[in-house]
Amino acid sequence: MDKLEFVLENFNLREKFLIAIIIVLLAIFLAFKVESLFINSFFNHNIFIHDIDIKKEQSINQNLEQKLQILNQKLQQIQNKTLIYEQYLSLFQKKYDQYLKNIQTLASNNKIEIENITQTKIQKNNINRYDFFIKTYGNFNALLSFIKDLENSNFYYQINTIEMQNLRSLKLELNLEISTIHINKEI
Repeated sequence: MDKLEFVLENFNLREKFLIAIIIVLLAIFLAFKVESLFINSFFNHNIFIHDIDIKKEQSINQNLEQKLQILNQKLQQIQNKTLIYEQYLSLFQKKYDQYLKNIQTLASNNKIEIENITQTKIQKNNINRYDFFIKTYGNFNALLSFIKDLENSNFYYQINTIEMQNLRSLKLELNLEISTIHINKEI
């Protein structure tokens, strides 16, 4: 320490000022170097932690994407089934007037005389059930053709009762009880 004091005493004011500036600059550079090393090690540690988190997130995202693909496939299957069911249900979207007009058209196509059509309506939830009681006259072949056309029409008919009687000379009397259903669109 004595040697340092001796050397410093021999310097003039300008040299002492330059040495002080150099010491201050060295201290500043040393402080920045230590700070950058400390910050780099801290961020490298955080980056390592973030890298582990990112890998976990990526694996979670891959699992979610696979689950999403499976769910999309299931959704597509359900939509296909729903489309098929809607096509089946479209048979039951026809209204009473359409059923009645179809019966009259089929009867006139088969040259059958309709004497009387009565109907009853039973409504339960969103389903209307119509029971038709039809009394017709015609020859045997025309009546069988009429029944066959009812069964093969685009309308859903359930034939509950078929009665044929020979009350007139050449024409048979046909009494039919037919049920249909109509599903309201609110379902």
